Amino acid sequence: MSALTWNILTGTTNTAGAIARWLNKSTLTSGTGGDADLILQEALGWIFARLRHWKMLTPPQNGTMVVGNDQIAVPDDMLEPDFIMIAGLASDGNFYQQELQQKPINTVYRAWAYNGDGTRIQQTPVIYSFNESYIQLDQQPDLAYPYVITYYQLPAALSNDNPTNFLTDFYPRLLRTTCMMMGAEWTKESNQGQYDRTYWAQQSEAELMQAQTQSDRARRAIVGAPEIDNRDHIGAFW
Repeated sequence: MSALTWNILTGTTNTAGAIARWLNKSTLTSGTGGDADLILQEALGWIFARLRHWKMLTPPQNGTMVVGNDQIAVPDDMLEPDFIMIAGLASDGNFYQQELQQKPINTVYRAWAYNGDGTRIQQTPVIYSFNESYIQLDQQPDLAYPYVITYYQLPAALSNDNPTNFLTDFYPRLLRTTCMMMGAEWTKESNQGQYDRTYWAQQSEAELMQAQTQSDRARRAIVGAPEIDNRDHIGAFW
């Protein structure tokens, strides 16, 4: 069972583990849409804007490129892409397998090729970049290529209907310290005593780095992978 849940975190000062109890603030409202829920959602946003843990990676998602369309819609929950590969039988009946490499967006634009009449040449994409709306391919596909993509996914928000996630299960202190950092702002007592936001910010950063280091270390079975330094920073290569 999770050490923390949404119901615990957004409970009253009578609830062990509640944000209100940690802050010793009975005026902090509980439940959906209350002050505690707002603090929790801000804490989750802070963590997921920074953490790229393997538990946030999706399984392969399948799609098919559209002939003549060099853009693929970005999934609504994508934080950043991880891997894209053309793989499968295209519309010409032949099998293709080609990993697409991510490049700077200006490199992708410079790779656009044109016919003498100014129209784009359609051919197999080989590189991509992305923006808030699209994964931008370097070429307009000449065939309907099937592809797979994996990406870092924004986990669903904690709520009454979704009370736990991998943070509550595996990194409860990271979640708690970040809630305390946000809670210090709510109490309007930053840099004072037990509500010292600077202290909780330091604790949150330390816990975040430990979580990221553990995720990076999980890749140590990769042949030829660099060693991950487990000291005071993330992913130092030696």
